[in-house]
Amino acid sequence: MQGTTIAKKRRNQNRLRNAEISQSTISHTQTHQPDFNEANLDETGLHEIKVEEQEENSFKSQLERLQKQHFTGRLDIDVQGKKWNFYLSLGRFAWAGGGLHEQRRWRRQLIRIGINQSIQARHNDRNECWDYGLLTLLSQRKLINKDQQITILRGTVTEILFEIVQAIELATLSQNAAHNNPKNIKEAHFQNSDGVFTLTPRLGVRPSHGDTGIFPRDWTLEVELALTMAERAWESWAKSGLALCSPNLAPVLKNREKLKEQVSPKIYQHLTNLINGKRTLRDLAVLMKQDVLGVTRSLLPYIRNQIIGLVEIEDFPPSQMVSQGQEKNPETPKTEKGDRGVVLCIDDSPQVCRLMEALLVNAGYRVVTVQEAIKALPTLLECKPDAIFLDLIMPIANGYEICTQIRRIDHFKETPIIILTGNDGFVDRMRAKMVGATDFLTKPIKGDRVLAAVGKYVKV
Repeated sequence: MQGTTIAKKRRNQNRLRNAEISQSTISHTQTHQPDFNEANLDETGLHEIKVEEQEENSFKSQLERLQKQHFTGRLDIDVQGKKWNFYLSLGRFAWAGGGLHEQRRWRRQLIRIGINQSIQARHNDRNECWDYGLLTLLSQRKLINKDQQITILRGTVTEILFEIVQAIELATLSQNAAHNNPKNIKEAHFQNSDGVFTLTPRLGVRPSHGDTGIFPRDWTLEVELALTMAERAWESWAKSGLALCSPNLAPVLKNREKLKEQVSPKIYQHLTNLINGKRTLRDLAVLMKQDVLGVTRSLLPYIRNQIIGLVEIEDFPPSQMVSQGQEKNPETPKTEKGDRGVVLCIDDSPQVCRLMEALLVNAGYRVVTVQEAIKALPTLLECKPDAIFLDLIMPIANGYEICTQIRRIDHFKETPIIILTGNDGFVDRMRAKMVGATDFLTKPIKGDRVLAAVGKYVKV
């Protein structure tokens, strides 16, 4: 009884002392510890204090407090140099970013909802988060519905929560009390006393700078639900003996001969096709349409026998559009037969596509039209055109970006690319030339100029 009484007394003293600490004295290296030198403070009482402090100032409890306060803004999380961001809207997850593989993570979310081509942000997009900007564009153009948007949000948030939980767990340090003053939440800076992680709220910061880019409340994610999902995923991961293994590592074959001896030819071929050192465990799981834990468990025997290794790999470059597999365009592009060559028209305007089609089909060309930038490269690879008319201003990806990607494909390095635009400025022409455009036509479309251009570059 005496130990319990003293423990309660010490808890009250500890809280009072923490409340008096100035925020300016908190740093990553300094720790404030109460004086436990008084007699009769037994080990049970000390344990109760530590457990209570850990629970009250854990990463989970801090998020739950912000949820109850209906916090709106950005949360900056730093776990010993690794950084992530969460965006909350009235205490619910609206978006998340940061971490090691932002491009890969975005790509995985698209594949999960059936979009098999990477999408790029436009250079003139001014969003706090480039991927959130793309998400709003996909929604506004009705390329995804509410359920698909929620799937992308849930996948993004739970992946990042898992990364943070794993990073904190692997730090193996106790958490100390942190400031939590709801009246001064804009300046509050949550930090555990051992410097394992910091959580800094930035009041009012949103993932999109435009009001039109903010999803309604029922398109956001409940914090408690997301935390529960991430915690369960981490617990299952750790119980499988994978606590030290990041799902962002990529498996590589270390001993092909030994693998060939242990598995059937069919399994050997399957594994060698999948494991090329360019896909992370998470990438493989999405490609195989399985959960990442199941995929990793299936590889564990080979990892333990040093047949397969795990290595760190880089993220996809922001400017690179990466395709996994040779998936065909889900919609068959509109084509007309002709014997003078194939012309691809990429323009988001149905009127322009119809006009170009009428002009060129009558002149004897076969025409393929694409109105969505995300379908441009798959269609290009499928129809292999003799010439390309490319609109300069389109949603999701502009003509400069698409032109750059086309020129990176060896087969199309010399294919004529004719830019279509309503801006006939010197800067636009120079920029088009710099990214590899062959010619430049201004809108509105004039039939004689179109036919002259295609006749110049496509030889029968």
